[in-house]
Amino acid sequence: MSKRKLNIQQQRRVLKQRFKSADQQNSQAQPGLVITNFGQRLLVEDEQGTIFNCAVRQHLGKLVAGDRVFWETDTEAGRGIVSAAIPRHSELARPGFRGQTRMVAANIDVVGIVAPIEPGVHPDMIDRYLVAAAQLDIPVALIINKIDLLTSDEDWEELAEILLPYDEMGIDIITVSAHLTDGLDDIKAFLNQKTSVFVGPSGAGKSSLINALVPDLAIRTSSLSAATGLGVHTTTNSILYHLPCGGDIIDSPGVRRFTPSPCSLSELEGYYPDFAPFLGQCRFDNCTHQHEPDCAIRKAVETGDIAESRFASFQSLRQEFAEHFNLSGGQKHRDKVK
Repeated sequence: MSKRKLNIQQQRRVLKQRFKSADQQNSQAQPGLVITNFGQRLLVEDEQGTIFNCAVRQHLGKLVAGDRVFWETDTEAGRGIVSAAIPRHSELARPGFRGQTRMVAANIDVVGIVAPIEPGVHPDMIDRYLVAAAQLDIPVALIINKIDLLTSDEDWEELAEILLPYDEMGIDIITVSAHLTDGLDDIKAFLNQKTSVFVGPSGAGKSSLINALVPDLAIRTSSLSAATGLGVHTTTNSILYHLPCGGDIIDSPGVRRFTPSPCSLSELEGYYPDFAPFLGQCRFDNCTHQHEPDCAIRKAVETGDIAESRFASFQSLRQEFAEHFNLSGGQKHRDKVK
């Protein structure tokens, strides 16, 4: 029997109780919020909004922006040491070097997928982040950035055709221009009072959007750079900023190609809601929707009930996951990915 998921309010109540229990065990520690990780140290914000440069106990593992921790004042003025971490209610990760997982953000409530007009809105990139958000069971919005570069009706029609499958799935789509500040009110409404993360490829304009949402970002960035001693900040690691409208936003590094956590074929199918009406209708129970006869999914693609771009991204992920399980010694059956 699967474990019942807690909603955001329930998760926060559980975390609050754990917070109190840990505090009772260690009266010297005080609660803090991780703003960013820069190597062997963290920037941690206390309850008064002051940021401290902190070391981390080795047994705690990798902590990232959004993590809730307990930290203690060190003998060195203005510094501290993180002694405990509160369990996360969600975490976003991406593949790192040599098959290792690299954490991106923790305790996020919503995900904003930033897709730019230039260099281009690519469905494969969008679908990969949609799968990751579905794996976390976190609400998502598709943010189309740089719309000021659309100069003709043909440009808008081409964009509308790309976005049609996502509109039909009921995904929130926000068009915005950080340069012209168009659409910022819609983004603020989506982010209001939540901890969110912007994801997307390099050059998507995530940092520009955050700069438009946080007017004093330059001052905050200078403060963070001074605290780390690393000079001017560039987005090579995730950083959390407080939004004037309420809530927090985590700026994550852009990646060339994002891959969600590998999963079984049946799970991957479930992360494509537009496949749902046709699942179970294939001739073979173990259909991979590649070359098997009487495949309901491929037929739906041929009739236009499933977008070709969505089918292509599904097959791309299916192949990557199959290679992952084979390389890791996983048994080849449908509980993995064929």
